[in-house]
Amino acid sequence: MGAGVILDFDGTIIDSELNLFNTINKHLISAGHDFMDMEFYKNSIGTESQEVDNYIIERLGSGAPAFINAEHKKTCKNLECNDHIIKLINYCAKQGIQMSVATSSVAADIIPVLKNLGIYENFVSVRGKEHVDRVKPDPALYQLAIEDLGLTPSQIFAVEDTVNGAIAAELSGVNVIVLTNEMTRDLDFNSVNYHSKDINFDELVIAIETIYYKNI
Repeated sequence: MGAGVILDFDGTIIDSELNLFNTINKHLISAGHDFMDMEFYKNSIGTESQEVDNYIIERLGSGAPAFINAEHKKTCKNLECNDHIIKLINYCAKQGIQMSVATSSVAADIIPVLKNLGIYENFVSVRGKEHVDRVKPDPALYQLAIEDLGLTPSQIFAVEDTVNGAIAAELSGVNVIVLTNEMTRDLDFNSVNYHSKDINFDELVIAIETIYYKNI
């Protein structure tokens, strides 16, 4: 049966977490407020949090989260796919390794970004918050993606950049690879039983091939 790969979206496929953080602060500064503290913001990434929205509402009004999110979605279309992810997608396509996306964002919002990047057709499915009752760190998104791939969890690698996402992947039983970025590299992943962390592309391929050749 080979192997499968499930990718997180925000912060993994594109650097959207930093983009949202910068968009929020642009509006805060324009309205005369201080920058949002990055450590405060980091607590919300990889999951669904009302704390950041409440922070914005207190300073910019009840409609602010919606127009900030709309601007964020628009500007995300201008972001490039992370280089190591493009290499991974091309590798999986060449090897016939199936891929899916599991995101705490709304799938309908990120599908246009995937299409704009020219990578949407590489995925068996895109699972988002509209498909589950609870997002990461709950494993429900991963459980759906696993079913879509038609593989056992032990045959699948998940690529995540946040603690909440890595916990969700671990709870679903898949092999977890943590690839952090500027926003997440100093988060504490000690609670996660991950397979590998911050490895390069060649090491990533070796990890996947260990599962792939074992199961073909």
